[in-house]
Amino acid sequence: MQNKPDKNEAAEETAISGIAARFRSDLASLDRRVLFALVYAAAGLTAINFLKEPSVLEWLTRGTPLSEIGREAVDPRHTNLANLSWWVFVSVTFYSVVPALWVRFVQKRPLREIGLALNLEPGFLKLLAFCLAVMLPVTYLMSLTAGFAAKYPFLKVFDGTPYLSAALLIWELIYFAQFFGLEFFFRGFLVHSLKPTLGAYSILAMTVPYTMIHFQKPMPEAFAAIFAGLFLGWISYRNGTIWLGLVLHCSVAFSMDIFSLYNAGLIFR
Repeated sequence: MQNKPDKNEAAEETAISGIAARFRSDLASLDRRVLFALVYAAAGLTAINFLKEPSVLEWLTRGTPLSEIGREAVDPRHTNLANLSWWVFVSVTFYSVVPALWVRFVQKRPLREIGLALNLEPGFLKLLAFCLAVMLPVTYLMSLTAGFAAKYPFLKVFDGTPYLSAALLIWELIYFAQFFGLEFFFRGFLVHSLKPTLGAYSILAMTVPYTMIHFQKPMPEAFAAIFAGLFLGWISYRNGTIWLGLVLHCSVAFSMDIFSLYNAGLIFR
């Protein structure tokens, strides 16, 4: 004769079943676009943080015709371009390629709905010109500080060759690709995935992780990222496009590199 489960076991099973049912019910009540955007933001940023390491590239290329690139990324002899290129590749993959594929082929939405539209309200080009006129002098002053001078430019030359070279040009082009991915992810994918449900709060929700990716930067830049996130997020929210923010972001980043090299006496002197 089989023993009947005691009352405590039966009550425990009932409680667990009830919890599972409530969990499924709560998940079912969530907006699926918002759910995916926020969960993917956590997973994608985590993946970038760990996979961007040059040791990962070295492991992936070990024993292949690309093994020299992997070794150069880990132990650079000329420049750290291989290391930086891997970081940008990983960033662009998780910032833009994965979300774009999901939106286009799973959600079956045109990418113009998440920031790639060419809409522009009147007056925003003047706003862009004004922002550049304000930010470029500020960028120059920041480039004079020790913290920024130590951080920028990301490209490092170890073999004594001039900075004005093909390596710098390649790096700036790759750097711009990274900014496209970044703007697409934060100001495009996140803002416009959250916008139908959260409205303008989507700008605030995006700004939190955007600020956190600046924690390894100089403190003034990390605090400035709060205001940049809010402002660039608002521009995208209003216009449905990331292009203005991309131009502003790239202009400031390129200027910081050039100012830092100039101040260090590495170019134009």
